[in-house]
Amino acid sequence: MKDDFDFYSEDFQANPGPTFSRMLEKCPFHHSEKWGWYSVFRYADVKNIVEDTETYSAKFGPGVDYAPADRPAVLVSADPPVHTIQRRAIVQGFNSRTIRAMEPGLRAFVNELIDDFIDKGRCDLIQDVAVPVPLWIICNFLGVPYAENGERFRSWVEVMAASVFSQDKPEVQLKGRDAAMEIAAFFTPIIQEKMEQVAAGEDPGDNLLGMMAKADIDGTQLTLEEMLGFAQFLLVAGSGTTTNLIGNFFKLMLDHPEQRAKLEAQPELMEQAIEEVLRFDAPVHGLFRTNNEPVQLGDLDVPKDSKICMMWGAANRDPQVFEDPNTFEIGRDLYTLRKNMTFGWGVHKCIGAPLARLECRVVVEEISRRIPKYQDGGRRVAYPYATLNGLDHFDLVW
Repeated sequence: MKDDFDFYSEDFQANPGPTFSRMLEKCPFHHSEKWGWYSVFRYADVKNIVEDTETYSAKFGPGVDYAPADRPAVLVSADPPVHTIQRRAIVQGFNSRTIRAMEPGLRAFVNELIDDFIDKGRCDLIQDVAVPVPLWIICNFLGVPYAENGERFRSWVEVMAASVFSQDKPEVQLKGRDAAMEIAAFFTPIIQEKMEQVAAGEDPGDNLLGMMAKADIDGTQLTLEEMLGFAQFLLVAGSGTTTNLIGNFFKLMLDHPEQRAKLEAQPELMEQAIEEVLRFDAPVHGLFRTNNEPVQLGDLDVPKDSKICMMWGAANRDPQVFEDPNTFEIGRDLYTLRKNMTFGWGVHKCIGAPLARLECRVVVEEISRRIPKYQDGGRRVAYPYATLNGLDHFDLVW
């Protein structure tokens, strides 16, 4: 049984849930004749594909366009064993102790943001809070000052994120390439200095770039190109996604006041609430794999080197895994909720997932503590590009 699916349609982008449910029931494997790529919707099928790294490769990148063969593969676009080496080089920067140590500074920064608008009686949650918070984290990770670089990073992130799903906007692809060149120009001297310090026997520091510069994994060290690629990847993957998680949390709580009341009465449900937001309204619709050999998806014959999109958001609505999946309910079992695909699955599961959860929790806790009676300000502007599922502007009032 077949049904049509237009990723770039206004209806899907405005409210993907109904489309996901329809495709799960009627067309779990889809081929877009217009754009050429394939989509996979069911949880079990997505899981099988992302776990089979020999058949389904990340080599051409997570986006709809094919990354050049000569571009160094970095994490999300790297297959084992390269992916394994890179992950080991940075894993210490994302361990639970390191993440816990960031919480006091993060909480202070969130309160500085609140101080700037609390007396106004309103704010744009996205631009005033949800955008700067992950950028502040990323600057701290990379060892560059937020005050000097936050706005510059923000401009790069927007066009880089937009270019991931930009077949319908070639001008965005051009801007994305320009931003990538600017990022490389910014970080190259910083990384070169770190590498020179290591070569001279000096400590390049404990920020992520320093950690990567001195990493030696079984005699293998990261190259300048790999480190540049990681800096670019961290900016894009660690920023817009967390911004949308924060925005989607407040949106869903305002749209479901009974769930907001439940969380206020039972703050111990915060962990489940964040996971349910991730499940119900995934910040990223999906990412791509490329098959190394011809494969069969349902009754579709898929030629070698086809782009296949793993629809995380649809897998999160699969009734075979999540009971009553189209209902937003923060009281769900945490173990089951943690099966959501929002951060990917298998070897490529997002290493920064615990950090994104921390950022969301701190923002929710501090705004709820200082502005407990916040309400919807009446302005919601969708994110303008197909890459992310969330809002670009979202006014709160009190």
